[in-house]
Order: sequence, then C-alpha cells, then structure tokens
Amino acid sequence: MAWVRISDDFYDHPKFDAAGSLGIALWAAGLAWSNRNLTDGFIPRKTALRLLDFEDAVEAVSNSDRNGVTNGPRNGYVTPEVARFVADRLVKAGLWEEVEGGFAIHDYLDYQKSAAQITAERDKNAARQKAFRDRRGSAKGSSSRNAHRNGVTNGPVTHAPNPNPNPTEEKRTTSSSSEDGEPPTDPPIRHDVERVCRALADAVAVNGSRKPTITKGWRDAARLMLDKDGIALDDVLGAIRWSQADEFWRANVLSVPTLRKQYDRLRLAAQRGRPGSSVAHHQGQLPGTDSRVAEHYDLMNELLAEGSN
Repeated sequence: MAWVRISDDFYDHPKFDAAGSLGIALWAAGLAWSNRNLTDGFIPRKTALRLLDFEDAVEAVSNSDRNGVTNGPRNGYVTPEVARFVADRLVKAGLWEEVEGGFAIHDYLDYQKSAAQITAERDKNAARQKAFRDRRGSAKGSSSRNAHRNGVTNGPVTHAPNPNPNPTEEKRTTSSSSEDGEPPTDPPIRHDVERVCRALADAVAVNGSRKPTITKGWRDAARLMLDKDGIALDDVLGAIRWSQADEFWRANVLSVPTLRKQYDRLRLAAQRGRPGSSVAHHQGQLPGTDSRVAEHYDLMNELLAEGSN
C-alpha cells in the first residue's frame, strides 16, 4: 500500500471551485487509483467514469422532488450521465486533461511519485529485507553449530527481556535507516513551502511561459526564505505577485532560487513603485533614468551569469 500527497489547503485553489464537490471527489479517487495502479496519472476513460458511483447523488436530487422517484428517469440511466458531466468539469477546470484513451491528471508527477520511483523503492526494500533474513539465518545456523560443539560455553544465550513496553514502537523508530545508514526517503511535506512554489509556478504559467517544474532546489530555496531569512509567508507571496505583475521582473524571476536572491531588490523596487530603483544614489552613479537603465543592465548581466552556472 502506498500513499498520495494532497496539500491540506488544496480546496483554496480556484480550480476546485470550478470542479465542484463531486469533481473533488472524483479527482481524489483518480489520484488514488493512478497511484495504486502505477499509471503516472493516466486513467482510462471507462475506469474514470466508474471510479465513483454517483447514484446516491442522483437519488438525493430525485428525492428533493416528491414526484422525482416515481415520474423521473431511473437512477441507473442517469448515473452514467452524471459521471460524464463531472469528468468534463474536471477537464474544464484544468485538473484533468483529456488524452487518447482516457484522462491524465494535471501535474501528477509534480507532486506524486512516479511508477519507476515506487517500483525502485519496493525492490530496494525487498532486497534489504532479504539481506536481513539471510544474515539472521546465518547467525542462527552458526549458533546452532556452536551449541552442538560445547553446550555449556558456546550454546545460544538467552538475552535479558527488553524493558521497552512498546516493542512495535521501537521497531518503527529503528527501521531502515539503522540498517543501511540512509536517511528517510520521504521528508515531511512543508505546506508553506509548497504554497510558495505553486504560487510562483502558476504565476509564470499565467504570464504565458511554460509552467516550470517544482524541484528540490525550489523547495530548499523557499524553506530558506521562510526559516533562515525570516521572511513571512505573506511577504514572500506578495513578492511573487508583484514581480509577476511587473513587465521587467516577470521575465527574470522564473524560479524560487532567483526569487530568494533578488528578494531585497524586489522589496525596494516595490516600495519605490518602479522596477530596479535604488533606495539611494551612490556617488558616481548617473542620475535619473540613466541610473535606472544602468541598474537594469547590471541586474540582467548578473541573472545571465547565474543562469549559465
């Protein structure tokens, strides 16, 4: 059994308002089905229309009218139409994409593990468990042989009972990381970090650019802004909105690492009401418009150098 990832504030997104309550139910069921069947977000059309039985919803609507049960169409005929209607709403809302043979969950691999990742983790876990059983079997065999040689000195030793009253908890806290020295594969999801990353990715896409992929580098930069730099979440989101509404900055702030690096400049530019402006003119700077143009050239050179690394 595996798990799917859903942010606890997903329903705040306007796409889910467009999908409606039935659409949200079908979207969540589709996530679980795709994850369990390792399809990387693809759902065959017939499966998508049968994932949920909407008969109870149809019956509730029918029962709202006293004559609905006796004079209306039978639920068995209406239910498939409801399923097709809900699937169409998910497509129109941008949560599903209609593809050949069925539907694809939008941005599935941005938030869920791929089939290859799940398979690799299962194979790794199976190999680790097999190695543990083999080592345990070898140790038991060695103890048994030594017991036959000298039952007094080399016999199997009965260890003192474990004082921990919760052996299951001990097993859970000393799992795979104690055997192979590897850190847990799934660090806890930071919903504030995800919100920053999604806000910038969505804004870049709205501005007509290709929607960027949210990477580990994006999440690390967002976490550092919130934790190390001490910037409030609302301030980070405000910087994203301002930069993506500005003609100059929207072309240059296309990732969270760049957003973090240029945050102070963005803040000062927003306070002054124009892109690239300084808090104070230093000695030797050109005055007025020439100074701002020179600043833009310096910033663009810095961004180009950053992109080439």
